[in-house]
Amino acid sequence: MSVVAAAQFRSDEDKERHSSWLENFYDLIVAIVVAQLAVSLNQKIISNVDYVSFVFLFVPVWWSWLGVTFYNTRFETDDLQHRLLTLLQMAAAAFLAINVVGGLSNNSVGFALSYAVIRTLLVFEYLLTGRRVKSARPLTDLYSKGFMATTIVWFLSAFVPPPFRFYLWLASLAVDIAEPVLFTRKLSNRFAPHIYHLPERLGAFTIIVLGVTILAFVDNIATHNWTLPSILSAALSLSVTFCIWWIYFDSIDGSAIRAFRKEKRVAGYFVWLYIHFPLLIGIVGFGVSMEHIVLSNPDLPLPAADRWLMCGSIALCLLSMAVIRITSLRSRSGGPTRENSRERNQAIYTLIAAGLMLLFSAMAVNLLPLHLILGIAVTLGLIVALDIRVHPIHRVKAQSS
Repeated sequence: MSVVAAAQFRSDEDKERHSSWLENFYDLIVAIVVAQLAVSLNQKIISNVDYVSFVFLFVPVWWSWLGVTFYNTRFETDDLQHRLLTLLQMAAAAFLAINVVGGLSNNSVGFALSYAVIRTLLVFEYLLTGRRVKSARPLTDLYSKGFMATTIVWFLSAFVPPPFRFYLWLASLAVDIAEPVLFTRKLSNRFAPHIYHLPERLGAFTIIVLGVTILAFVDNIATHNWTLPSILSAALSLSVTFCIWWIYFDSIDGSAIRAFRKEKRVAGYFVWLYIHFPLLIGIVGFGVSMEHIVLSNPDLPLPAADRWLMCGSIALCLLSMAVIRITSLRSRSGGPTRENSRERNQAIYTLIAAGLMLLFSAMAVNLLPLHLILGIAVTLGLIVALDIRVHPIHRVKAQSS
């Protein structure tokens, strides 16, 4: 795509636009980081400290990916300069993967420097875009200054001993996450991401995370001494993963972006965007718990930590997907009443299912592993069945056959 096209701020916003090969390549590198994060979480006995550490490290990983994605959806030119900078970001992401295990202990310096390099390269891209596209300069100046300030903090943190190093990380991330919200209120909504491109990027990354969790699951249980309960537990765990895929991809679209761009609905747009973070956290957490339930003693109830990780992760996924549906519903206020009603009902069903998962976490103390995963699979299967029953696409296919 030419620089002239970038200068027009994607005048083809109503036309479909797909991820580039370079973006897909970058996603795969970040997926390695996510896989390493899952490894760091996958302890024999997962404590609250282990989980909080995992979530804390996941924030900069996800934010670094989101920063690159947002730049690409607005200004990607696919020229030599952009390709080289992106490849350098991928190299830094590879070092991020190396250092994420032990990222809060012996590898914290390497983790901080790897993340800082990714963000520095992103700042360079915004600066270069501001020089080439004068009409974009209000946006590029704000982002480059804001991101550079927090990136300097990450560089400096490498020379500060723990735990103060991590306090700097936390403060920097809080400012970074708040900056887009503050900047958006100052700038016109014409700077909003592409209606089709950003949902596709989020969807592609969600698929990759789902695939990474299944890969880790298969790899870790490959040498297991299989029994009938463990086979059934594995099959039901995979069915839950498929249900998560189904529920998410029957609700994701660019409605929240369209409402922000045309109706200036800022809150719904940012809720839709940021709710993907707990969704991804839930997917990875469930992926780790899949292995634990298959390898557990089938004649004994799951330990409390494993039960909470599994049910809590599914509840987090369902809650996130319900919120995605709600934000889409609000952005379709001018659309067909029947479609709004369907989205509202599906959101309610999904929220009820999330509540059931939390009940399983608290009350299924004596439930055997196979029975627990069966209850989860049946619950999500019902959500999918309800979606199939009312979704326009599935109804049309059923009628045509």
